Amino acid sequence: MYGPRRKIFWFAVTSRITVLSLQFIFNILCPDHYADAFRSPRDKSERVSVYDNIITLLFNGLTRWDGQYFIHIAKYGYTYENTLAFYPLYPTLIRFSAACIRKVFYSLNVNSSIITAAILINGICFVKSAIIFYDLSKVVLKNTNTAYKAAVLYCINPATIFFSAIYSESLFAYLTYYSMLKSIDLDIYVAFPISLSILTRSNGMVNIGFPMYFQLRRLYNDFVTKYGKFSLSTLCQFLFKMTTLKSICLMCNTVIISIAPFVLLQIYNYIIFCVSQSNEMLIPQHILNHGTINNFELPGSSNVEWCDTMLPVAYSYVQKKYWNIGFFKYYTVKQIPNFILALPILYIMITCMIEYVIEHTKYFCTLGFVQRADKIEICAKVKKYPTEMLVFIFHGLFMTIFCIFFVHIQVSTRLLCSASPLIYWYCASTMCCASHCNEKRGCECIENMYSKWKVFFFTQKEYTWKDKLILTYFLGYAIVGCFMFSNFLPWT
Repeated sequence: MYGPRRKIFWFAVTSRITVLSLQFIFNILCPDHYADAFRSPRDKSERVSVYDNIITLLFNGLTRWDGQYFIHIAKYGYTYENTLAFYPLYPTLIRFSAACIRKVFYSLNVNSSIITAAILINGICFVKSAIIFYDLSKVVLKNTNTAYKAAVLYCINPATIFFSAIYSESLFAYLTYYSMLKSIDLDIYVAFPISLSILTRSNGMVNIGFPMYFQLRRLYNDFVTKYGKFSLSTLCQFLFKMTTLKSICLMCNTVIISIAPFVLLQIYNYIIFCVSQSNEMLIPQHILNHGTINNFELPGSSNVEWCDTMLPVAYSYVQKKYWNIGFFKYYTVKQIPNFILALPILYIMITCMIEYVIEHTKYFCTLGFVQRADKIEICAKVKKYPTEMLVFIFHGLFMTIFCIFFVHIQVSTRLLCSASPLIYWYCASTMCCASHCNEKRGCECIENMYSKWKVFFFTQKEYTWKDKLILTYFLGYAIVGCFMFSNFLPWT
């Protein structure tokens, strides 16, 4: 038999095989749409073997849209200004993994080895992220059934194609959930996965809030336990205690270690684009030609405007210049279909947060620093949401507001699916509210527990209308996403 954690492992593996199969079938059956999007220039002198053609045939559907940027950076580095919108950890991992693959499978060329490396990295990171997400859900929700169902829903999430395509979603989700779990455990080394998440995606910066919150709450609990009531004298005594000073230093170290790689990245970008004038000598000729034809800004160019700003950070400038990202920039009539596409996940996130605030109004308003531990345990047993979700509610609130007002709205689906656990917790809790799910009966029927891939929604005998709606949304977006993305059609 398979326990919940082991079931999640095998279902995560099965879901990735299914996604790879679907994108292959859809890519073979339907002609590609010619999208006005960036395509990394190919070196015409590069040899192409029969094995390279096989890799292209099998996985070409995973190289669409932003995948072209990651392939380009893995091959050539940051040769164009617009590539600076993509952070370096994921393409760097691809580059080194591809080099190892080429040493073993020497018949593959650079392009094929990069595609193979990216798919392997995504597969490994996705499976690990599913297991870590189950562990995180079990700690926060304190309910095996709900945690298990949340992890299964994660494996078929609405943005699932992006977790297998050459995108950084799987790596970022793994690092983010791992950081969340270690923050709860008050792990002193939590800064390292957070710093890696920041080097993967820009919104990784928000993850610093998790260890800060749990450390501050521990300090508050220590203060209340020792002194009871607040006064200026007791506060001064507490702040100058050795244990308090150590905790404050630990928080400062966490922040410094977390953001240090980000600062170094900005310095690196500034040096290659704003200081050095001889970078073109290191860039292959076909890359230079492609950049000239398409008017891309090359390293060392005198037209790189962000170099002259007071704080020369390329990311926000590049996002605004090439993708028109900014406050309310996307609110135009022609974008209404994209708003409709993003509506389900925004509705789920907002509903989850509203329901939590209604259930735990005082706890929410006091940031979780007032209610006593015994009351927290009682509330967690009788209410839909445990109070421990509070910091994730604030995180989800920030991410949702950011998506609504600043980003291309359709991106909300994959951005939230890879960053916030709330969508899965809300849907799993909603499905577990029905009479067919309870702690005594377990997560699965006996038949399913003997299967690596068969999970509850395949054999569930009774479905509420909410169950049907949730599964239709998740499975519908997963399948349609595989079709749309693999054929270069616009998706989330």
